[in-house]
Amino acid sequence: MNCSRWRESAGRSARAAGLPGVLGITLALAALSFDLSGNQALEAEADALHQQTRATERRLRQPARVEPSARARLEAFNASFPEAGSLPELLGRLHGHALARGVQLDKADYRSAADPQSPLERISLELPARGAYVLLRAWLDDVLAEMPEVALEHLSLRRPAMDAMELEARVRLVILVRRGA
Repeated sequence: MNCSRWRESAGRSARAAGLPGVLGITLALAALSFDLSGNQALEAEADALHQQTRATERRLRQPARVEPSARARLEAFNASFPEAGSLPELLGRLHGHALARGVQLDKADYRSAADPQSPLERISLELPARGAYVLLRAWLDDVLAEMPEVALEHLSLRRPAMDAMELEARVRLVILVRRGA
């Protein structure tokens, strides 16, 4: 009964208000719903902008990162090379990579040259090697990937006979080490 009384009361009020009154109430209800839904989205956007502003302010308060000088970067680069005393260990790793890939290394010729302008010493290795092309390539890939102090300076390949699967290679590697103090 309450519901029917309410409908009856609303109907009487609408008839008494007429068309302009019903339009006014409808517009008021539409404005109220827009205020509730539209402003929430704007408030969420405003909150996000405030958070971004606070994050930017925190970042700006942090001290600026100081870039090292060119001299400091050069010294750090030179310090990254192994010391000359570690040459036997480096050669052992080089031969270990060859052994792991099935490449045969013969006696190597070594030459050392110090650059007076740099704290580095350049050691050239002339290595005769034998193995299938795939194995030689894999060995050199391993060495160059895992030993950044080593560079490939020269490579020559020779097949002793047309039907031979094994190649003879002359490999010249350069190892850069820091000179002793």
